[in-house]
Amino acid sequence: MAALSLMIYCHSDTESEKKTEATLVEGEYLNWNDSVRYVGSEACATCHQEIYKSFKQTGMGESFHFATRQKSAATYTEHTVIEDTINNFMYHPFWKNDSLYVREFRLEGKDTIHQRALHIKYIVGSGQHTNSHIIDDNGYLKQAPITFYTQKGIWDLAPGFDSNLANRLNRIIGKECMTCHNSYPEFVEGSENKFTSVPLGIGCERCHGPGEEHIKRKVSGEIIDTAKYIDYSIVNPGKLSKELQMSVCQRCHAQGVAILKEGKDFTDFKPGKHIKEVMDVFLPKYDGYQTLFIMASHADRTAMSQCYQKSEMTCISCHNPHVSVKQTPREKFNAACVNCHKDVATQVLCSLGENERAKEQNDCSKCHMPESGSIDIPYVTIHDHYIRKPIPESEKGKIENFIGLQNITNPESKDPLIRARAYIRYYEAFQSESRMLDSTAFYLKQVNSFDSKAEDLVHLHFLRNDYRKIRKIAPKMSIEQIKEPWTLYRIGEAYLEDGDHRTAENYFTQAVERKPFNLDFQNKLGSAKMQLKKVEEAAKIFEFIVKEDDQHLAALNNWGFALFNLSQFDKAGALYEKAIAINPDYIPALLNQLGLAYYRQDLKEGRRLLEKVLKIDPTNEKALLIKKRGLL
Repeated sequence: MAALSLMIYCHSDTESEKKTEATLVEGEYLNWNDSVRYVGSEACATCHQEIYKSFKQTGMGESFHFATRQKSAATYTEHTVIEDTINNFMYHPFWKNDSLYVREFRLEGKDTIHQRALHIKYIVGSGQHTNSHIIDDNGYLKQAPITFYTQKGIWDLAPGFDSNLANRLNRIIGKECMTCHNSYPEFVEGSENKFTSVPLGIGCERCHGPGEEHIKRKVSGEIIDTAKYIDYSIVNPGKLSKELQMSVCQRCHAQGVAILKEGKDFTDFKPGKHIKEVMDVFLPKYDGYQTLFIMASHADRTAMSQCYQKSEMTCISCHNPHVSVKQTPREKFNAACVNCHKDVATQVLCSLGENERAKEQNDCSKCHMPESGSIDIPYVTIHDHYIRKPIPESEKGKIENFIGLQNITNPESKDPLIRARAYIRYYEAFQSESRMLDSTAFYLKQVNSFDSKAEDLVHLHFLRNDYRKIRKIAPKMSIEQIKEPWTLYRIGEAYLEDGDHRTAENYFTQAVERKPFNLDFQNKLGSAKMQLKKVEEAAKIFEFIVKEDDQHLAALNNWGFALFNLSQFDKAGALYEKAIAINPDYIPALLNQLGLAYYRQDLKEGRRLLEKVLKIDPTNEKALLIKKRGLL
């Protein structure tokens, strides 16, 4: 497929054309400069109207939008119910006027004993495979627990919500998620998942780079004949080398575990550069016929193919990124295959007989890129981009074993520290098995410099709940030299668990100073201050958290406890009630509510709450102690 030339001429000026060509340096794109701003796809549409309209209908163009009836691909009935058997909740999606909600409820017999409505602000996904749903609490974005799986036409729990990787509303939508499923939102620095504005869909500049410089030059009359020359004011991926073209696609279509280079951010990659300058991306590899893969790993699967390895093929050899796959005729994809796979002498293109080929409508991809599921998204099938001869029927379904993570963006790198970080992130994001942490420990042992690996050791011991080892490491580390705020938080947790509240407060303070809108950091700082009897200071911290996100369970409960200690009993009780309304199984709030009932000498209410706690957790030590002492 010929490289795409995307420039539509707005002016014609021979002299300025010559001048521009003479002043540009080959290979250095002007929009790489950090001073060049992103302008949004609508600005591109001024000249590229037809391409813009076509692109908006692609999966990328439809990747993220407000939750509207038009955007939703789902079906809605009164009887649609999704059950979370792990947490004993049920979910029912419904429309109220033009707003989408998910009702969370719990039944006991025929009685509804818990219910609340979750407002859905955004839908993620074009609807070709799924629609997932995003909740916005004062700019803090979280994934809703249910997804509509379009190909099967069914609702079910969102990917990962049937395991310990995600639980109800604890899956935040951070910068890493947003920078693949969307364009460039305005992110609140110092937070994990707060945004002040969110664009709707992946835009032109994700693949072409910032557009300000390009527009400025076109408006001023500077024109490049792109049939002969490269216009270095904007990146045209079709004019890049094979490796750099693939870097553009790999940014999102090799979506595994991304380990950022020091000082880099997920927004730092710019088209025309090597992705390995910003991050190392690792994907799981398996033995046997290697049929297991993460869904968004198209670029890596393509690179495994001999078609790719023995030619100049890239993603855009088959895909026009400005045209929806759904609107691309099969013949277009077949033509890309035939372009290489032809024997001039015999014109034999396929080993199958003519009748067999006719049955499959001469569809090359049906045999050589069969539809397959993925290891991370249920109910979804996609064409496996590992192009190869069909797997023999006798070999299909054989068990394939995980053999390790592979650095697909920088395969020559053998850095054990980067590999250790990859395994620990894979444990957190995909597969929480102890062997992943064992691999982390294995690679960390190969790093000789303690200073280089100290923060990673803290991370490893934290996930293993080995706080003693963290407390042993921490004194060897200078707080000022700790780069990652999460390290400060984890060390603080280790000291809090040991009862050293003053040291814990110091580490949490440092973490909050680095990330003031990380509400979990703030909550732990407040908890440390409560232990140090700094009740009024703690109350202000908890109040700040709840004003930021009034669904933050721990802060609601802790603010209530602080107010109880300040003799503001009615306000404390109201906060406990709100926390329990969000999660009726939230034992810390139930125990605090029990304590309030005991203080008010409402023994009947106290006994009811005690029975409820023991029903949820029969081994709860505090509840068992209260029962043993006969306090209620």
